[in-house]
Amino acid sequence: MAKSMSFKLAELIRVFQYDTSTDEISTTKTLGDKNKSKGDSTTAATTQVNLDTFAHASFRAARYVIAMSEGSDFHSTELMLIHDGTNVTLTAYGTLKSGSALATFDADISGADLRLRITPASTSSTVTKFDRTTVDA
Repeated sequence: MAKSMSFKLAELIRVFQYDTSTDEISTTKTLGDKNKSKGDSTTAATTQVNLDTFAHASFRAARYVIAMSEGSDFHSTELMLIHDGTNVTLTAYGTLKSGSALATFDADISGADLRLRITPASTSSTVTKFDRTTVDA
C-alpha cells in the first residue's frame, strides 16, 4: 500500500524535536547526505587495497578523517584530495600516532572511480575507519 504525502510528513515531524528556549532542532535519527559517507576495512597484509571509491564525475574534492588501530598502536590523520578527471592530488595533515605509522595512503583514478588506496605497514590485523565529505564537481 502506498503511503500518502500526509503520512510521510507526519512521520518526518515525529522524529524531530524543537526547543523554543534554545531555538534548536534535534533528532535521534541519522540524517543522510549524498556528500557524506562512512566506512571501514580490516586488513592483515601489506598489499595495497582500496579503502574507498567514488564516482569522480560527481565529486571534485574530498576530505577524509581516518582512524586506525593495530593491537595497542593507533594512527589518525586527515586527508584532502582533489582531481582534474585524470590526476589526483593528495595531502595528509593533522597526523597523530601512538607509535609508527600504520599505513601509507595514495589515490588514483581508475575508470569512472576515484580510489583512495591504503597500504598497511603490518601483516597483523589493522582496522581502519573513515568519515568522508565530498564536494560536488
